[in-house]
Amino acid sequence: MELIVDREHLGPSTDEWNDRIAGEGISYLSLERVRRLVVIAPHPDDEVLGAGGLIETALREGVLVEVVSVTDGESSHPNSQIAREIDIAAIRRRESELALRRLGWDQPLITFLGLPDGDVASHRRELDDALEDLLLPDDLCVAPWRRDGHPDHDACGESALCASARVAAKSLGYLVWAWHWANPQGFDIPFEECVRLDLTRRARARKRWSAEAFHSQILPLGPSDEDDAILPPSLLRRFWRPYEVFVNERVRT
Repeated sequence: MELIVDREHLGPSTDEWNDRIAGEGISYLSLERVRRLVVIAPHPDDEVLGAGGLIETALREGVLVEVVSVTDGESSHPNSQIAREIDIAAIRRRESELALRRLGWDQPLITFLGLPDGDVASHRRELDDALEDLLLPDDLCVAPWRRDGHPDHDACGESALCASARVAAKSLGYLVWAWHWANPQGFDIPFEECVRLDLTRRARARKRWSAEAFHSQILPLGPSDEDDAILPPSLLRRFWRPYEVFVNERVRT
């Protein structure tokens, strides 16, 4: 797997993925026994793209929710002159707070860890300790799938999976970049280990409105190629499905 995201590499279409998932018979996720939902976001916006519908559903059903923002996403435009002249980290924190309010959360509870964007793997011990201190038995911890394809996502997914096992919390992995690089006709995503959450029309609308809060990612910063949107419409469309998919993976020993 090689993660390449640009104008020439747009990945599989939404229709291709919908056709594959329709034939999988994936079981359904219930929040009936969940006391608290903890959502791990490698960068501000991952929590909404991967699990925005789940967050909205949990809030509506009276489940406690906390988001852990592992990095501030400050390296989203590494070659942009404009990005160097503005405080991307502060902007993305504000965008995340607004996005979560749009999901129906009046006072979002977000823990910002401030680890370096693009180098989470080198700070695994710090992340592991933070998650073990935060998680409680019977929490549902939702993080990127540990094979999502971005190094920060993979490190967060592995850390969340292991920390959850150590404290007897439940864990699920959400998909962001796997929808881009994986083959809908192949076996890249272990659908036999997945669960799905069907979203109400309200949840779908709120998720889409929520994602629109991330102006720094969905709109160009400026006129040059280096300022291009990180999440153009062709990528965002993958997250407007009427359901979300999560990998229900177990720790391998």
